[in-house]
Amino acid sequence: MEDREKESPLAEVDAEGTEGEDVESGPASVGNPGRRTTRAKLKEQLAYLAAEFDNYRKRVAREREVQAAFGNERLLLAVLPFLDNLERAMGQATASSEALLSGVRMTYDQFLSELRKFGLEQLPAHGGRFDPSLHEAIASVPATGKPEGTILAEARKGYLLHGRLLRPPR
Repeated sequence: MEDREKESPLAEVDAEGTEGEDVESGPASVGNPGRRTTRAKLKEQLAYLAAEFDNYRKRVAREREVQAAFGNERLLLAVLPFLDNLERAMGQATASSEALLSGVRMTYDQFLSELRKFGLEQLPAHGGRFDPSLHEAIASVPATGKPEGTILAEARKGYLLHGRLLRPPR
């Protein structure tokens, strides 16, 4: 009996069973109204915690949906000025080809600079050694004066995102 009195209130709820059932009918349970109120308080706390956890799960799910819908907002806001510059370049179709090319190059450089702020880096390939974990081979061509495995041309640039391969160069 002394061991029962040392147990936590949660153990009492487990030992007594469901509401309305008294497992023990000895002298400890008779005339002890504190046990009933303790069980009622614990059930109330349990219901409250269950409701709180359910609300937490719903809130996290809503936050995930918002994150998925608007997660790229910063990136897209950074890209919009480049669309504006390209539209201006297209509006200058009557200008000389050199001026148009210069404007497009400046927009390209500005675009790459802004993407670097988001962790994007170009992966240089031309003239380097072929690494199958970083590069994607299109063809193998023997070249005189170049060591085997040297990348002679690049069909598509590759990119790293925060140091991890995003797209391999071809």
